[in-house]
Amino acid sequence: MAAHRIGLIGCGWIAPFHVAGLSQLGRRGEIVWVADPDEEHARTLAREAGARAITDYRTGLSDIDCAFVLIPHHLHPQVTVDCLKAGCHVLLEKPIANSLAEADTMIAAAEQNRRTLMVAYPHRYKRSFRLFKQAIDSGRYGRLIMLDSLMDDMVEGYLAEWMTRKATLGGGCLFSASGHQLDIMLWISGDVHAAYMVGTRGRVPMEGEDSAACILKFKNGSIGVARHTWASPRVRIWYTMEAMCEKAHVTLTCTPLGDQNTEGVRCRWQTRIVAQGKQDEVLLESDEGLDLAPEIEHFFECVDTGRTPETDGRMARKVSAVVLEAYRRAAADGANV
Repeated sequence: MAAHRIGLIGCGWIAPFHVAGLSQLGRRGEIVWVADPDEEHARTLAREAGARAITDYRTGLSDIDCAFVLIPHHLHPQVTVDCLKAGCHVLLEKPIANSLAEADTMIAAAEQNRRTLMVAYPHRYKRSFRLFKQAIDSGRYGRLIMLDSLMDDMVEGYLAEWMTRKATLGGGCLFSASGHQLDIMLWISGDVHAAYMVGTRGRVPMEGEDSAACILKFKNGSIGVARHTWASPRVRIWYTMEAMCEKAHVTLTCTPLGDQNTEGVRCRWQTRIVAQGKQDEVLLESDEGLDLAPEIEHFFECVDTGRTPETDGRMARKVSAVVLEAYRRAAADGANV
């Protein structure tokens, strides 16, 4: 099977993770070019990727069949639709868009052009999260009662100017990044009956909330609590998700062993899953971190077979719809910043 010809659009912090993920997949994909309006950023990543650098992605669309769109949120609709209309399959960094209307336009463009649109919620493709879900679904620990998750993060040295404005970010940390937690919760518990949130601005100079808590009631009767901060004084365990079941607590933790913001793709990780009931069980200990290879591999499989991605446009739209409904209720109650 011929390698997919890839263009990377956007050369920010996440782009080297895509380069590293692709390198693990051998001949499945070849990066033809990388694009960024900042020519120096494009040249730097191009050297790392062994590709050519361009400043306007539109000039290179005829040379590729897959576009990885890694750009600020407010730019997602136009760039994604351009790529789909040019005949490219798209792997798009989350969230899908800043509004549901824009998401609908993008989903329609993928369907009309018969191209794959997948949104990058990478955690559900990782071995650790697959094992976490399997442990809950097995029934071994009884019925799921509550999912509780915390992302403990700081954005010092990482916060770009576009992330400080609601118009470009789409909201605050809940909208931008808590989708990592919400996607997993919807994956495990299904559709949401009700969503609420509260938010505050702790110490990050931005228009939206830098810290938030979102409470979900699922149609299956379970509840979810997603807590997220960008204002942590010190990142301890970066990602924690606990499933409280009838017979045990099943807890997954992802801990950076360095500074993930400054070390980026070079940062080492420790990931664990522990079940605590009548007896404690260690279900997993690994060095899995922000590895995007499983996500990219799933994207290629969907492109090759015509299969619908697990995190396709419609699934990503569900995540955004939950957040926007929670924002609506918070605005009515004065509960956010």
